Amino acid sequence: MISVMGTLMINLERRIYTLQYMTAKERYYQMMEEEPDILLRAPLGAVASYLGMSQETLSRIRR
Repeated sequence: MISVMGTLMINLERRIYTLQYMTAKERYYQMMEEEPDILLRAPLGAVASYLGMSQETLSRIRR
């Protein structure tokens, strides 16, 4: 069984990888697969910030 600290470390490593090696579009599509209703719950500015992109970039990707 993985400890809480182990789970946090795995999640942090995954987050760093996605921000460094995935394109903005790939990060958006991955988020939509994992949390499809996130856009209904969070403001677009917060989603864009979490994904490491501007609101304008997020708007272009969503089109």
